Amino acid sequence: KYFATHLSLSAADAEMLHMKYYEDYGLAISGLVMHHKIDPLEYNREVDDALPLDGLLTPNPELRKLLEDIDTSKVKPWLFTNGYITHAQRVVKLLGIDDLFEGITFCDYSKMPFICKPLPEMYEKAEREAGARSSEDCYF
Repeated sequence: KYFATHLSLSAADAEMLHMKYYEDYGLAISGLVMHHKIDPLEYNREVDDALPLDGLLTPNPELRKLLEDIDTSKVKPWLFTNGYITHAQRVVKLLGIDDLFEGITFCDYSKMPFICKPLPEMYEKAEREAGARSSEDCYF
């Protein structure tokens, strides 16, 4: 809906452009910022942070148990997302697993240019922030 509203596109053209940007850049918002000078933090407020997730995501005991069973003496649980931090924090809180991660690497919408998956720099950022010695120590 954001594409259609802010770029004055039909629903079909908006969907096509959204998918093109997603495929070309890893995040649709990257294309919006690059080609249409959209404010990424405004986009996040109007799109990701505005999603009605409260009714969709609920605490997931099975997922929590799975994560609690990870031997943290061998593995450091770390969130790694293309979303902005506010969205990522909201999702894990709604799932009831926000206390099970030691940190988070996210796409920082406040810094240009965006570094996001699948760019190698995003994986390097995650490794650095998580304190991994090398990518061989990571499970993505």
